[in-house]
Amino acid sequence: MPGVGFNLSQSLKQQQTLAPQMRQGLKMLQMTSLELRAELQHEMEVNPVIEDVTSRIERQMSSELPESHSYGEVTEKPLDFGTGENMASAMGTDATDDGYRDYFLGNMESASGDEEVQSRRDHLFDSMVKTETLQQHLMAQIGLSDIPQEDRDLAGILVENVDDDGYFRGSIPDIMMVTKADMPKIESVLAQIRAFDPLGCGARDLRECWLAQMEKLDDSPWEDEIRSALENHFDDLVARRVPTLCAALHITAEEYPRMLKELAKLDPLPGRAFAARANSGKFVAQGHGYVQRVKPGEYVKPEVFAYQDKDGEWLVRVDGRDLPEIHISQRYQKMLADPSVTAEVKSYIRERIRAAEVLRESVKKRQQTIHDIAQAIVDAQPEFFKRGMGALKPLTMQQVAEQVGVVGTTVSRTVRDKYMSTPFGVIELRKFFTSGGAKTEDGETMSNASIKERIKAIIDAENTTNPYSDDQITEILKAEGVNISRRTVAKYRMAMKIPGKADRAAFH
Repeated sequence: MPGVGFNLSQSLKQQQTLAPQMRQGLKMLQMTSLELRAELQHEMEVNPVIEDVTSRIERQMSSELPESHSYGEVTEKPLDFGTGENMASAMGTDATDDGYRDYFLGNMESASGDEEVQSRRDHLFDSMVKTETLQQHLMAQIGLSDIPQEDRDLAGILVENVDDDGYFRGSIPDIMMVTKADMPKIESVLAQIRAFDPLGCGARDLRECWLAQMEKLDDSPWEDEIRSALENHFDDLVARRVPTLCAALHITAEEYPRMLKELAKLDPLPGRAFAARANSGKFVAQGHGYVQRVKPGEYVKPEVFAYQDKDGEWLVRVDGRDLPEIHISQRYQKMLADPSVTAEVKSYIRERIRAAEVLRESVKKRQQTIHDIAQAIVDAQPEFFKRGMGALKPLTMQQVAEQVGVVGTTVSRTVRDKYMSTPFGVIELRKFFTSGGAKTEDGETMSNASIKERIKAIIDAENTTNPYSDDQITEILKAEGVNISRRTVAKYRMAMKIPGKADRAAFH
């Protein structure tokens, strides 16, 4: 056809993609130890070259385990289940190795002859349901949503950065760098996530969270006023500037409380509401080691333990005793040198061995990253180990990331759902990060957590028949050298859900 032609051209562009090994490492980094244990056991089931997945704690029950055995190493010495030269010689052959495995598995299956006891045991384990996390709940909805296929990896990364309250806490510049997505694309996907269940999860602030829940007020006579207040007069709403807000919304002071009653139907912490719903009526399985109950229906197991060495320095230890060890079967390794094995089978074996080695290295990298970040946190908060939460200093994830040599999102993934055992109890790693709240007369910055602790201590020690006002608390803090405003005191008091002076007096 005249005027129609084809041109070939080449273009060069840079694009950063996450290698499968890196994706696996990031996934493992944000898992708890119990989740990682289940993941490794699953890998054993799907990868035939992994000979055994047994936890260190279980292996320590056998006196045959060398004390020098370290995590991640492949042991060439088979376990000796019997005595004598014949047994030791037999355990060196592949056929007998498989035979003994079948023998012991057979014994395990026939160990319990009491069918009623076995039935009760099966019912117990069937009843122990692992609570679904908010992130898992949101992830499951990505595939059911209208998010385009090409944007679903981005949606997964955004969901990974949603905290337990339901708010998006990730670094958008970091996500833009990793995914090459622009700001409009990220905002579009976040808006779709906010429409998931629970409504509002993925919001960056309270205003976005509430606006995403407006469909809850579809039948409310105050829907238009509340939407206008959120979209155009949010600062007045939060500051409770009632006359200004009433004039802007064209409502009377008598109508204002009715509007607020409808606004209260919107949830400021949608993630917590999901957690309460998910934990209702379920059992949570406990793993090896020390487990602490933090609230009804919820248990946590610290992975990090802080301890003092002989010089008085605080160090950390990451507990990996209950993590399975990965062993590559000698049988498959020998098959690679067997000339009778086809090239196709050998290629498959090499692929599976590489996958097992990558898995092992990913676990080692995870443990080291947790250790390095936890140690950086301990080094940055020395006063905590002397006086507790009230002595926390301002600390950001970016500061720890720079100290360790990783990006801020790596720190965020690492501290999620991880706990440290300290002299002051089991503390979530996230609690060690707090922004600056006020300056002292010495020029030092006190963290928000420290100021809140002090405000709570002042209120706990007050005369209950004549409680302190926010102004009086402010003056007490200033007398102690803490430069703070009355408005900030009121904000921190309300954040701790402590009533004002009048309500405290009425209560007592």
